Amino acid sequence: MKKKYKRAECEDLLKRKFFIVPSFEIYGGVSGFYDFGPLGSALKQNIETLWRNHFVLEEDMLEVTCSNLILSDVLQTSGHVDKFADFMVKDVKTGCCRRADKLIDEHITKILPKKKKAEEREELEMIQMHCENYSAEELDAAIIKLNIKDPDTGNELSKAE
Repeated sequence: MKKKYKRAECEDLLKRKFFIVPSFEIYGGVSGFYDFGPLGSALKQNIETLWRNHFVLEEDMLEVTCSNLILSDVLQTSGHVDKFADFMVKDVKTGCCRRADKLIDEHITKILPKKKKAEEREELEMIQMHCENYSAEELDAAIIKLNIKDPDTGNELSKAE
């Protein structure tokens, strides 16, 4: 029997074995930023070497290194500040956040092969194709219609915000 992936347990293991640690943890941390411990650094270096060997050496692509942070003026000028918003839903019991459109996309990818009727398949494909542009209300409606639950816990999801 296939074991279900448990995100919290995986993250706990990575922290205990010092693969990763939240950046600035002693000051309360910064959400989404992680530092690598010795094992994490080695793993990162191995993945980068594999990537480099394939794309740069075998595919003859050029490698560039860019900054990891960006000025707010660049994001403002590009339109990301005014137009960019990922709607999130939470597991109502654990509080785990997930992108609503990605949950819908992954759920449809999982159930689509089981659908036999062409019209059902077409409807699901249309939802999947357009869900990243849905409003919060449209995302909520799709989640209810498709009976989507948190994939890790099976718990109900909050409204998209």
